[in-house]
Amino acid sequence: MRTILLICFLIFSGQITAEPVGECEGAPQEAVMELPRPINEWGVIVCTPYGHLISNKEGWIWSNPGSYSPVMIPSQMVRSNPEALGNKSFFTEISLKKIQGKEASAAIEFFERGFDKSPSIPNVYSMKVVSVSGREHGFQFFEYEDHQWGMWCNKECDPESSYMSKKPNNAN
Repeated sequence: MRTILLICFLIFSGQITAEPVGECEGAPQEAVMELPRPINEWGVIVCTPYGHLISNKEGWIWSNPGSYSPVMIPSQMVRSNPEALGNKSFFTEISLKKIQGKEASAAIEFFERGFDKSPSIPNVYSMKVVSVSGREHGFQFFEYEDHQWGMWCNKECDPESSYMSKKPNNAN
């Protein structure tokens, strides 16, 4: 599974637009093919032989801290042995809301446990994705001035699942 995801990551990490990339022709009309703003500034939907996934936009790196392993959000939502479903596995909902006030402060405090506290206060977003299978996952995104972080938040958020989204300094 990791090899397949790494290959998909390497193939599609070179795309620069927010338009979906890969073999998307034949995707069902109910498939969500665009990410909401501002996530579409650093992410993109990718159509792979194993279904649609959300991954980094060209010039951006989505990586787990310390491991440099690529991060992506698959619509198939399986831990291992994905099926070659192509456009039959897709997202039916990708919703995003900005979190503010006490809720945002609590999310930032929770996220920054184990990290050095940032001098800047990020914008905080909550995202929900639902696949055609009916399974759903939640995330929180923290948009700092020059980078973003994501964290899985299903029933509760997990700071151990945090990953960075950053445009390298030498990228256009």
